[in-house]
Amino acid sequence: MILLLLMGCGDRTQNSSNESTPASVADETQSIKETTITLVDHLGRTVELPTPAQRVAGTHNPSMNMIVVLDGNGSRFAGFGNKDMAYGLYDLVAPEINDVTQIGKGKNINMETVMTVKPDLIVMPVRFKDMIDQFTEIGVPSIALDVEKFDSIKDALTLVGKAIGRDERAAQLVTFFDEKIGEISAVAEKATGKPTVLMLSGSSKTSVSTDKMLQNLMVDTAGGINVTAGFQAEELWTEVNIEQIIAWNPEVIYIPAYADYTVEDILSDPQWTNVSAVQNKKVFQFPSKLEPWDYPVAASLLGLCWTCYNLHPELYSFEELMKDVNQFYQLVYGQTFTAEQLGISK
Repeated sequence: MILLLLMGCGDRTQNSSNESTPASVADETQSIKETTITLVDHLGRTVELPTPAQRVAGTHNPSMNMIVVLDGNGSRFAGFGNKDMAYGLYDLVAPEINDVTQIGKGKNINMETVMTVKPDLIVMPVRFKDMIDQFTEIGVPSIALDVEKFDSIKDALTLVGKAIGRDERAAQLVTFFDEKIGEISAVAEKATGKPTVLMLSGSSKTSVSTDKMLQNLMVDTAGGINVTAGFQAEELWTEVNIEQIIAWNPEVIYIPAYADYTVEDILSDPQWTNVSAVQNKKVFQFPSKLEPWDYPVAASLLGLCWTCYNLHPELYSFEELMKDVNQFYQLVYGQTFTAEQLGISK
C-alpha cells in the first residue's frame, strides 16, 4: 500500500514537471524576444541583434566615428576600413584603434579578414549596399547609414546607440546637436547679408559640393548662400570648369583640410584672378587639423559653428566658437583641445 502511494506521488510529480515545461519554454522565448534588438537602417532594412554588439567593424571613417563618439574611445572595434580621415584625433582619444586589424579600404573589404576578427556588427555607408549580401553570407549582420544631413547624423547616432547599448548616450548627443543647431540658426537669421560660398573638394580645385551634400547644408544653416544651389549633378562632388566658377563668382571659397592643394595654390593661380573670393583673399581652409569638420561625422556640428563664425564674426565671436567647441569635445571625449591644435584662429 505504501509503495503504491509513493508511486502515485511520483507520477503526480512527474506529470506536474511535464506540464510546466511548455510554459518554461514560452517564458524563455518571450525573454529572448524582449532582449532582441531590432534596428531599421537607412536603407529601410530590418536588422536584429540578439544582444548589444560588443565587437564592431566600421568600413569607413564616418561609420567608425559613430562608434568612437558614442563610446568616447575605440575599445569596441574589431576591425576598421579606413581611419585616415581622422588625422590625429584618434591617436589622442582612441589610440587602441592603431592595434585593430584593417579589414580593407573603401569597397575593397576582405571578407576572410572580417571572419577572422569576428565582429558582432558591421557599420557602413549606404553607398556600400552592394556588399550587404557578402556580409550576410558570412553570418555578420550589418547596418547602412546615410549621414549627408544633420537629421540623418542624429538618426545614425540613435540607431548605432541602440545597436551597441548606448541609447542614453545617443539621446544626450542628439539633444546637444539640436541645441547648437538651433543657436546657430538663430544667429544666422540676424544676418543682414549672406555671402555667396563655394566649397571645393580635396582632390581637385574645380570639383564642387552639391545640394546632396552636408557641406551645402552647413553653409545654408550658417547664413551663407551656396553658389551651387540647384546645380544638377549625379555625384556628390562634381567636376566643373573654371568658367563656371567665374560665372558663379563666389565671395567666399572653402577648401578641405585634407585637400591635395593649398589656399595659396588658388590665390596664385591666374585662372582664378577674376573670382571675388580670390580678389578679396576670402579663400579659407576648412578646419580642423585633428579631424575634418566638413566631413559627415558628429564633429560636422563644429563645422557649422566655424562657418557661422567665418561668415558672421560680428554676430558669433571667436570666443563663442571656442566655447561651443570645448563643450562638444568635453561632452564626447572628456577633454578639450586648443585652437592651435585644431588649426583655427581669429
